[in-house]
Amino acid sequence: MVDRGSTCGKVTDLPLDAVLPAFLIALVGYVAGHKLNLDVGTLSRICLYILTPSLAFNSLATSQIPLGDAWRLGIGGLLMPFVFLGAFTLLARALRWDQALSRAMSLPALFANAGNYGLPVLLFAFGQEGMDLGVIVMGTQTILMSTLGVYLAASSNMDPKKALGQIFRMPSIYAMTLGILVKALNITIPTILGRPIGLLAGATVPVYLMVLGLQLVGVKGELSAGVTSAVVSFRLVVAPILAGFVGYALGLRGLPLKVLTLEQAMPSAVNVTILANEFNANPKGVSRITLMSTMGSVVTLTIWIMLIRSL
Repeated sequence: MVDRGSTCGKVTDLPLDAVLPAFLIALVGYVAGHKLNLDVGTLSRICLYILTPSLAFNSLATSQIPLGDAWRLGIGGLLMPFVFLGAFTLLARALRWDQALSRAMSLPALFANAGNYGLPVLLFAFGQEGMDLGVIVMGTQTILMSTLGVYLAASSNMDPKKALGQIFRMPSIYAMTLGILVKALNITIPTILGRPIGLLAGATVPVYLMVLGLQLVGVKGELSAGVTSAVVSFRLVVAPILAGFVGYALGLRGLPLKVLTLEQAMPSAVNVTILANEFNANPKGVSRITLMSTMGSVVTLTIWIMLIRSL
């Protein structure tokens, strides 16, 4: 079987110890981005095309996750953005936002930073098993951000074929499929392949966090305090509550339910700012939400980990 590689964290007793280390590494990336003029594009592509597929394959091929839990967790991850979209649409109507603002703000409200922030926090909070489960949630979000996210950003001007094509260009989808097959068929991977995959997987968490910090360099934008607080509150408070109810209804219990809930308590995905810029969906406002939710998550994630562990 594939070598799991070394991990850069272990289960921590204090909730803040699961959040603050991840935030501090991201802060190092943020400062380095200011001082060293690093190329975030190259590092992001390394994460997308090399490290993330390695982590996805390694986690799924070597995990001890029961297939029943994996499927339910995957279904839960696929359902989450649609549940959030319904709830957020009701909120936007209650606040009397116009359609353009509602569509733009739905991007940071629906999509959590399940990858380069969520996986490290899961690793520190719940250990390797927690991160393995988180990979499933991250994979489903990759699919939905490439389709539903693009539709929301582009509104009615999106070509369906282009959105569908985004899925098949994501190497993580193929890596996840291979990892599930290896696990299900109990295939033994040769050491000459298993070790480099394991080493690349082990490098993913610190590089993820550095890239997160780099991506936040220069992020700013103007948005009213009311809109900002509403979207950030939805992302950090309402979304994990909804995720917990949906996961429970799907039959998830124990660690899988905790992982689904905590992944949806993460701040807004930094990648939504890319979509907002690409399709001119209020990019300054989306950037501000991303930054504010990331900063606020240090407090809210600490509280969520404390609550989730007590269940």
